[in-house]
Amino acid sequence: MSAQDIADRAGLSVTLIRRVLRTPTQGTTVRNIARTTADAILGIPLPHRRTPDAPGLTDSAEASRLLADLARAGWPATTLALRLGVNARTIAEVRDRRPRLHLDLALRIRRLHRDLIGRDPASYGIHPADSARSRAAADRRTTATAALPG
Repeated sequence: MSAQDIADRAGLSVTLIRRVLRTPTQGTTVRNIARTTADAILGIPLPHRRTPDAPGLTDSAEASRLLADLARAGWPATTLALRLGVNARTIAEVRDRRPRLHLDLALRIRRLHRDLIGRDPASYGIHPADSARSRAAADRRTTATAALPG
């Protein structure tokens, strides 16, 4: 869960939550936390890992790889965005390695990949030219990524 998620659920300010989460540097003393603050934070039930509407952020590496796989299979970003209920720009940002994304979106991307990866986009009404454009763009991104020094 992010600091904002904890603050929202505990009814506390996000600044206070960030202070509590910050680890003390060496040589500084640990501050006391008010009992009411501790009770509010510790009383938050943890969401189940596989809950689709789970709050919080997660690393985007897996979602990025899955979206790139779908692009190489000919699925346009606009179609994926429509099926996920997000903007096509969000799909592009996640695919191009946004560092973190919401956990519920990551889980929906995983489910969408599982449902679409073995299917032909043309059978879902995707024009062959759109599929070819998605494949070509995915190939260009792969080539550009491989050419980067690293």
